[in-house]
Amino acid sequence: MHEDALTSFLNLLTPENREWLVDQPAAKQQEVTARHLEAVQGDKGDKDVGLGPYNTLDEDVDGVAVGDLQDPARMANAMVRQERERAS
Repeated sequence: MHEDALTSFLNLLTPENREWLVDQPAAKQQEVTARHLEAVQGDKGDKDVGLGPYNTLDEDVDGVAVGDLQDPARMANAMVRQERERAS
């Protein structure tokens, strides 16, 4: 993954989420950034590409919601928030 992709992703995040992600191992940073790029770019025909464990339909679940898909920054922050919740 290119450094500019990670930098662009970090620029979408709130200061709190950015700080948390920067403190994570490089592999975790790349994983979250790649998942965000896949979600933003949509399914390019690969069945394995997509949101994976992120639920975009269940309104009772905190995390990525359908409305977040319309705003890359909201989606980025929702994905990092989910990662933070999983880690705690």
